Amino acid sequence: MKKLFIILFSVLSLSTFGQKKKIALIEPRVGSGSTAVTAMEKAMIRGELRKAIVQFDSYDAITRTDVDQMVKEVDFQNNGMVNESQRKKLEDLFGADYICVSTITKSNTEFYLEAYLIHLESGTMSNTASQYGELVGGKLGNMLPVCQALAQGLLGEIALGTHASNYSSTYSKAYSFHQDFTETAWDINMKMIWVEGGEFMMGCTSEQGTNCESDEKGVHRVQVDGFYIGMLEVTQSQWKAVMGTSVYQQRDKYKYNTNIVGRILGDFPMRGIGDDYPIYYVSWVEAMEFCRILSNKTGKTYTLPTEAQWEYAARGGQKAANTKYAGGNLIDAVAWYSDNSGNSTHPCGAKHANNLGIYDMSGNVWEWCKDWYSSSYTYETQNPTGPSSGSAHIRRGGSWSDSAFYNRVANRGRGVPSVRSTDTGFRVVCLP
Repeated sequence: MKKLFIILFSVLSLSTFGQKKKIALIEPRVGSGSTAVTAMEKAMIRGELRKAIVQFDSYDAITRTDVDQMVKEVDFQNNGMVNESQRKKLEDLFGADYICVSTITKSNTEFYLEAYLIHLESGTMSNTASQYGELVGGKLGNMLPVCQALAQGLLGEIALGTHASNYSSTYSKAYSFHQDFTETAWDINMKMIWVEGGEFMMGCTSEQGTNCESDEKGVHRVQVDGFYIGMLEVTQSQWKAVMGTSVYQQRDKYKYNTNIVGRILGDFPMRGIGDDYPIYYVSWVEAMEFCRILSNKTGKTYTLPTEAQWEYAARGGQKAANTKYAGGNLIDAVAWYSDNSGNSTHPCGAKHANNLGIYDMSGNVWEWCKDWYSSSYTYETQNPTGPSSGSAHIRRGGSWSDSAFYNRVANRGRGVPSVRSTDTGFRVVCLP
């Protein structure tokens, strides 16, 4: 089944009262590496999204072609933003409060649409929403249901108290008042995404096809409570701010371990260096220590995700769309893995996010989880935490050095708690 993956960045400050807020929808841009996208396809996406948005009582949408011409007058194609004077002009001419920017990337079998809203007064954007849809005979089919669900994700959480009178119950959802936040301790600026609790089928579900290992089988229903999770893997700059060591120093800990004395320097390569790159050469023990120190500093409860939390978030939580990888079925769009990584990690967030706006849950580096590893699931149904003991801890998500097989959302990896490597890092969760 061919799927459409859409990510939208929305603005939490949209008002739900008074005059309708206007969103100017500009013509979708075409992403690099895309096959041909017709004018008809661009018009279809924009037109159906407009229909979906205006079903909300508090919003209207504008699709005039002079909006497109205006954004082409500056270097918009390179930076995806409009400058202050241009935003002012849009406000004056159209009375628009936001513009919706989208990019379509199409392959021979699937297409991928990204979009975000720009608040014209401030120039800011935030939050995420996404929705998948099917290609029909290799072409765009009936887009309205997809765009209805998309608009619900885009506006529903930020329009509490409003309603879309023509929406079916298929798209209704009880939203919590939890909001994403940014952890600012030590100026680490770690964006945390709220994941609404819910049920999901854990293990090698049907979209994984025949790509299942024995420890993934035994698909079972799991309930998890809501939690926050890092939008990105912990970066090298964040690690250094909290723990005081660079990735080079982490490498040296590995290099001088008594179990590997005598190996030459070439056995200890660096696999990507920079503030925005994921930290690696980090053991499970050190990752847990990072969480402990951050918790003590902030008074919040930071920890590693349980395996169930990790898989639930990777699949998209309540916005899951049954894809093989975290964010879609096109692995090159969502993951750095052996075929495209150039034998290196890459800056976090460079690929497409999943439905929740979380990046790199497939690929880049493996991510430590809190649970001990077992070759079979414990089949706990409520907030499972895995076996009580073991010799290795769970790693999830695959890495830059692994094939697509290991980057699937259902795949389970493991590692000895004290081991460091070039392909393993972590992300944190924060418990409410």
